[in-house]
Amino acid sequence: MGFIIKSKKIEMKLFVFGLAFLMSSQGWVAFAGSDRIYPSNKVTLFRDNNIVGVHTKEAPLPEGTVISTDGRCAVKLDDVYLVAEDQSVFSISTSGQQRNLFIKKGTIYYKTSGMKRAFSFITPDGPISIQRIKLNAAFGDQSIKGYVAVSEGKSEMGVAQGGSMDVFTDEGLTTIQEGNKIILAQADMDIGILEEEEPAAQQTPEPEKKGWSKTTKYVTIGVLGAAAVAGIAIGLSSSGGSDNGGDVSPSRP
Repeated sequence: MGFIIKSKKIEMKLFVFGLAFLMSSQGWVAFAGSDRIYPSNKVTLFRDNNIVGVHTKEAPLPEGTVISTDGRCAVKLDDVYLVAEDQSVFSISTSGQQRNLFIKKGTIYYKTSGMKRAFSFITPDGPISIQRIKLNAAFGDQSIKGYVAVSEGKSEMGVAQGGSMDVFTDEGLTTIQEGNKIILAQADMDIGILEEEEPAAQQTPEPEKKGWSKTTKYVTIGVLGAAAVAGIAIGLSSSGGSDNGGDVSPSRP
């Protein structure tokens, strides 16, 4: 397995502006209490690939239930704010001092000042467990912002602003600095190489591991591209999702 790290600083103002706009539009400050969801249009709930509910308004978070979004959906937990993009499929489960956010596909933005319990993002390409959050003392609201995105053959996590994160993956402990991202990808998928980066060192395949991904994985850390940041900002600043997106079953690609 190989690691490629870039220390170059990038401009994150567009991303942060878009994230702040979306979170304020979802009414983070207006609500308090238990964990809640706030669909901008509609979310469909699944258990065992069967529809068990549909929400178009604010509701309690359905723990352990697969949530498929039609339009964006905000999620307010006691220690982190989340915004799931349109057509994302995810689930949140809490057991004692461990909370897991399962992401099958889509993009989820996060904002937190610190986790009250152990927190892991579980992706098809492996888990990303948060070990430590180091906030930037010079940052105004003392919180860290970023995203986790899952697409076919690749999962990634980025830190946009506010500090850095120590995370643990199948490859061990690593730090995601502000403005950087970590990529977990299936080794037998040709996803190309990040701009200005060298390819990860070739590795001997490991024995198959249980989980969503059944192939050897490698990890790369790189700088968030300016074009990607601008694209995210445009997506965050736009309003809602399509009115005719339809239901998306988690059992489908």
